[in-house]
Amino acid sequence: MKTIAIIAQKGGAGKTTVAVNLAVAAEAAGIKTALFDLDAQESATVWSDRRKAESPHIEFLTERRLPNAIKAAQHEGFALCIIDTPPAAGPQALTAAEAADLVLIPCRPSLVDLDAIRRTAQLVKSARVPAFVVFNAAPHGATTLLDDARAIVADTTGLSVAPATLRERSAFRAAWPLGKAVLETEPRSKAAKEISQLQNWVLAQLQVCTPDDVQDAKVMSHG
Repeated sequence: MKTIAIIAQKGGAGKTTVAVNLAVAAEAAGIKTALFDLDAQESATVWSDRRKAESPHIEFLTERRLPNAIKAAQHEGFALCIIDTPPAAGPQALTAAEAADLVLIPCRPSLVDLDAIRRTAQLVKSARVPAFVVFNAAPHGATTLLDDARAIVADTTGLSVAPATLRERSAFRAAWPLGKAVLETEPRSKAAKEISQLQNWVLAQLQVCTPDDVQDAKVMSHG
């Protein structure tokens, strides 16, 4: 089982939106996914209650219970675990980072938000885990802004930015009250395409194969 921690010190960065949409995208790809909610606001858990669906599995946890929950998820056959953390570079975030194979740091490409990720960068470096910034809610067509933001991230934190960018899309806001992901409510939308691009990149980083990948490999091996 592979584990992703989604961490951001600043509130409003879109951590939970990224977490639930990635979890649904992974399930849609045939990857059994658990999402553990460490945030006391329980946003992911409330979203799951509205959803009233068995998958992906979403569970609120305290920091102390996380290690045992990860072990249990692996024992139960989950292939992917996503950890949503509180908006702070505190002990919950550190515990999640230390348990993860990959850390994603959602960040709006604004100077205020970019300044706020410095402590998060220090935290993930202390955990010695690969980490990438994911630009979220980026303005449409803001190519120069994104280029400048990438340069700031590199100069101030030494981190790299994920190649998939999530733009400001109404589809994300519309799906949330329904307990749905954009892949479910608007599967052909630009928002769904961006989530799929992020998911594919993340799975490649983790070297997680989908059932389709396995089938394709079998076909190729047999000519």
